[in-house]
Amino acid sequence: MNNEVLQDALKMQEAMKLKFTYRFWNRLKGDKESVAAHTWSMFLIADYLEEKLHHLAPWKYDLDMKKVCKLIMYHDLIEAETGDEDLDPSNSENHNAKWEQEKHAMETFPTKLPKEIQSKFVSAYNEYEERKSLESKFVKIVDIIEAEFFCFNKWYLFKNWTKDYHESKRLHHYLDFPELLYIQEALIKNAHNNYYKK
Repeated sequence: MNNEVLQDALKMQEAMKLKFTYRFWNRLKGDKESVAAHTWSMFLIADYLEEKLHHLAPWKYDLDMKKVCKLIMYHDLIEAETGDEDLDPSNSENHNAKWEQEKHAMETFPTKLPKEIQSKFVSAYNEYEERKSLESKFVKIVDIIEAEFFCFNKWYLFKNWTKDYHESKRLHHYLDFPELLYIQEALIKNAHNNYYKK
C-alpha cells in the first residue's frame, strides 16, 4: 500500500509539470503564465460568467457546474506532455501541428497518471475537444475570456493580429451563449481601437 502511494506521487508529478509549462505569454518579458495558473483563473472566470448568465438569462441554462469544474481541471492537462502553442497568426504552422501532437500524446500520457484519474482525464479531455455538451461549450468561452482578460491593455500581445483574425478565432464560440457575446465584442472593439494600430 505504501509503495502504491509513492508510485502515485511520482505519477502526479507528471500532471504537475503543468505548473512549469508556460503558455505562449512566456515569450514576452514580464508576462509569464503557466498553464496551471491559466486553469486556476478559469475557475474564477467560470463563476463570474455563470453569475452573468443568471442575471442575463434566468432559467435558460442548466449548467452542471461540477462537470464544468472537471472539464476545466482536465482540459489542458495534456499540455504537461506537449507544451502550449501561441495563437499568434505568425505561428500558424504550429497551430496545425498542435492537434496532431496532442492526439499522439493521448496514446500514452493517460497511463502516466494514477489509475484513479486516468479514465476521468480521457473522458473530460474528449468531451471538451468534441464540444457537444453545453458544459464543454461554456468552458470554451471561459477559456477564451480568461485569455482575453489576461491580455487586456497589453497591446504587444496582439502584435500580429487583425480585427478579422481576432473575430474568426473567437466569435463563433458564442453561438450557444449569445448573452455573453457582448463581453467578447467589447474586448475586440477595445483591441481594434488600441492594439492593432500600434
